[in-house]
Amino acid sequence: MNGAIIWMVGWLLALSAPVWAQQMLTLSDALTAAERQNPLLQAARARRDAAQARAQMASAMLLPQVSLSGWLAQGTVDNMLASSPGVMPDSMRMAPRDQFAASQLKLSVPLFTGGRLQGMIGAARAERDAMSEEVRETVQEVRLEVTMRYLQALLRRQLVEVAEKRYQAQQEQTPVIEQLYESGKAPLAFVLRSRAAEAEAKQAWTTARAEFRKSLLNLQTSIGATPGEEIDLPLHQEPVFNLPATPEAAVERALQQRPSLQAQRARVQMAKLDRLVTEGAMRPQAYLTASQDWVKVQGMSAQSGYTVALAISVPVWTGGQLQAQVRAAAAREQEQMALWRGQQLQVENEVRQAWLDIETAAANIATAEAALKDAEEAYRVATLRVNEGKAPLVEQIDALAALTEARTRLLEAQTEHKLAQARLLRAIGEL
Repeated sequence: MNGAIIWMVGWLLALSAPVWAQQMLTLSDALTAAERQNPLLQAARARRDAAQARAQMASAMLLPQVSLSGWLAQGTVDNMLASSPGVMPDSMRMAPRDQFAASQLKLSVPLFTGGRLQGMIGAARAERDAMSEEVRETVQEVRLEVTMRYLQALLRRQLVEVAEKRYQAQQEQTPVIEQLYESGKAPLAFVLRSRAAEAEAKQAWTTARAEFRKSLLNLQTSIGATPGEEIDLPLHQEPVFNLPATPEAAVERALQQRPSLQAQRARVQMAKLDRLVTEGAMRPQAYLTASQDWVKVQGMSAQSGYTVALAISVPVWTGGQLQAQVRAAAAREQEQMALWRGQQLQVENEVRQAWLDIETAAANIATAEAALKDAEEAYRVATLRVNEGKAPLVEQIDALAALTEARTRLLEAQTEHKLAQARLLRAIGEL
């Protein structure tokens, strides 16, 4: 009866275990999680939201502004009182001596600013567009990092298998050598050497498992998850990437849609509009203002009234300050255009280098496959010769080490091929 209860409790606990702890983390799952919780991406989105708020602030400058100010004063001389700092439109009131109370409701409407306000609004919107493209660029960067960490972790998982196969092969060989020793066909040195090789293979297997666990920690950090959470990867997974047919097609697509280029193009537009803002400051500025006032002075009855005014200001002489600002803004515009051209060259360079990496990795895969076939045959022959007493044990140990190395090189070449494809798509902006 007690055994049945214990079994039932264990079964219920197994059912209540988290589902995610029983699932394999696929590359798609890792990318989705990273887009949701990677800190760098969250910071980029926050900067975009701030730029969006600044664009809204700039747009509000074309709208009418209304403020309400009030004063309570007492003094021995007449004085000029201003509204609280930061309140727009600002108000001013002459306060007579003795006790004084007043209020003012003020309206200000921009009529003509020489394109200054329109330029400020356009520049703020261009900054917002640039930050939006920066978010897309950061998404691509995060996806590349997660993809690289994932493929590297997958490689470490496969290398654990390779190390385990070496350890198992050496485990199987040691009893054979011991039997040969007992029958007088092998010296004791062979037995000791085989046991040492087995211990070495076990150490390599242990190290491979540790490296796999460390690669999982790196992957979790890239995703933005807490390192140390229980995750596992599928034993064999081949990500499929949709690549352009030619390097020229890849370059064309990259120049059209790479987010960093779109962001720099927006910065060029922002610099152009900043120049228009400085030019607009040299033109007449016209505002319509209206106010409703209430005033109460000690010993006099309260008074109220309104004022409507058209304010026009024209900069006549600034000592060349405004002209210098225009020249500085024009220079910044040229700088941004040069940076845009430089980024175009950089993007094309990244695309073509990634394409060469793909071709190199593909050639290395073919070479590694041929080397693995030779190593497998060499190990088979060496094992047969050692078991028949026709060759020293070191021949079999060396052949097993060469086979392990060949397996490792093939897996590394295959992983590098996938990594190169991911870097190409990252350079294009399509990862």
